[in-house]
Amino acid sequence: MMEAVWSIVVVCGLLLVSQLSPGPDVFFVFRTALAQGARRGFSVGAGISVGFFIQAVVACTAGAWVMQQSWSGYMLWGAAAWLLYLAYRIFPFSGKGGAVSLRQNVTELQSYRTLLWQGFLCNILNPKCMLFILTLSAGPLHAHADMAWYAPALVVALTLAGLLGWGVWSLLLQCRLLRECYVRYTNAIDTVFAVLLAVFAVLLLLPERIF
Repeated sequence: MMEAVWSIVVVCGLLLVSQLSPGPDVFFVFRTALAQGARRGFSVGAGISVGFFIQAVVACTAGAWVMQQSWSGYMLWGAAAWLLYLAYRIFPFSGKGGAVSLRQNVTELQSYRTLLWQGFLCNILNPKCMLFILTLSAGPLHAHADMAWYAPALVVALTLAGLLGWGVWSLLLQCRLLRECYVRYTNAIDTVFAVLLAVFAVLLLLPERIF
């Protein structure tokens, strides 16, 4: 029993560490938290967590089967298209990126519902997230297959751990120095974020690259 609980703790710890690694979810939360504040950054994180929960449920049940289907390739193209759209929205010279700035009135910021939905799409349209969950959970799920409660507990624990991580990062990014740097270099930072999202869109279509 304790071994099973400890394995869930370890897997959740690995998930929290992974939130420091480059990826579309990470950059989307970070950029939103810097540009629009902790609550809106957390809204994106909450949307990501909803998508993550769905992918975790699938990964812990029929994930391997889904990723082996011929139509799973279309999911990759949809994910790449969505990331390119996000890159366009953020890119400061598209006429969209400038719509999000720390200098603007709060009424001009994106709504929590919009950010929640965008975060959800950012995650759910990325099937490689399911591969990541499978990588984390395959071993523990196999080792504790005789425990009926283990898979549901792992799904819930991973979702809550991810949600906690996004919340903590959204708060940490409210550091005065970081926000002042963002105000000063908004266009440059948004350009970097947009380019990175576009790069991840391309990497999604390369099966040998997983993030």
